[in-house]
Amino acid sequence: MQTFSKIIMTLLTAIGLSGCGQTQQNKEADEKAIRNIVQSYQEAYNQQDAAKLTSQWSSDATFSNPVTGESAEGKEAIEKIFKEKFAQGKKRHLDISITSIEFPSADEAIETGVMKVTVEHQPAQQVAYQARYVRENGKWLIKAINEIELQETSSHFEQLKELAWMVGKWEDSDDNVDILFDTQWDKYKNFITQYFKMKIYGQDDLEGKQIIAWDSVKNVIRSWIFDSDGGFGEGTWVKADKSWYATMKFTLSDGRVASSINIYTPVDDHSYTFASVEREVGGEILPDMDSVTVEKSE
Repeated sequence: MQTFSKIIMTLLTAIGLSGCGQTQQNKEADEKAIRNIVQSYQEAYNQQDAAKLTSQWSSDATFSNPVTGESAEGKEAIEKIFKEKFAQGKKRHLDISITSIEFPSADEAIETGVMKVTVEHQPAQQVAYQARYVRENGKWLIKAINEIELQETSSHFEQLKELAWMVGKWEDSDDNVDILFDTQWDKYKNFITQYFKMKIYGQDDLEGKQIIAWDSVKNVIRSWIFDSDGGFGEGTWVKADKSWYATMKFTLSDGRVASSINIYTPVDDHSYTFASVEREVGGEILPDMDSVTVEKSE
């Protein structure tokens, strides 16, 4: 009896594994079919063939681009949009990069990605899109495409690149105090963000961040600083010889006003010096802070 039960379990397991394998094969075949449609769509666009482009749309498909205002319902109306576009006689080129293909059900698919559209004598456009598919009579068809134009990303890297040496993790330590800095570019290199933390005898005492950016109105590098005590400030940066001079003004958490000129001087790829002069807090002049060496930790 036990042997018979083992045989039954083995058969059921084999059937289950076979079903899983078949499901995976079906998914791979469906994904390949979707990719073939995308390839055909891209080729038809580049050939400026509106009929071929819409040949794999369902009869009740919809097309929408809220930024340009283009929209159409039904295969014939969509074909008309592209015929009118291609009739302008401008050279066009489309590149499609698929981000994902998902299957909410056996007969539905959702594809997302980015289109790069190049039109003669015009700057290239990046368009994010979502395409929905349905399976009708065993064939995948486009049910809807929604497009949203992506704004061209600008960067002030050229204005900030001379401060690129600051990027990285740094440490200024002695027997009593550790000051740690983690300085990074943002995604498009428009800002340099520096997170800092001060520890006294190993205990966290102060932390905050400094944001360095290009001010395109005043044509100068500026910075803003915020700390965990509730203080904040801003500064203007200029370069003289090898050093950067940041003229800073602060509002302390108790309402007092402070100011200083902070001097950053790169030494090599692994160190820079920092000094602070002309310091003043609440109208009281403080002594200059001697130059210290800050070492790269990573």
